[in-house]
Amino acid sequence: MKILAGEIKCELETQTQKIGHCVIYEEELQRIWPLDDEDRERKIAQFARDYGFHLNFYKHGLGATFVKAPPNISV
Repeated sequence: MKILAGEIKCELETQTQKIGHCVIYEEELQRIWPLDDEDRERKIAQFARDYGFHLNFYKHGLGATFVKAPPNISV
């Protein structure tokens, strides 16, 4: 998971100015979360939160799009 998180972080740091997101396709996601994994989207979203990202879009069988997590706003 750390390798995937590093890949996403690098993409977000270098590409955010241009495209604003990082796409990870199903082939890579399946290495960590098998297609038949229960609550797969929830687990991917939790991974994103754990590593400081936000799961912006997920499509089963296609992939996931991550963006930088918005800053915490305290009121």
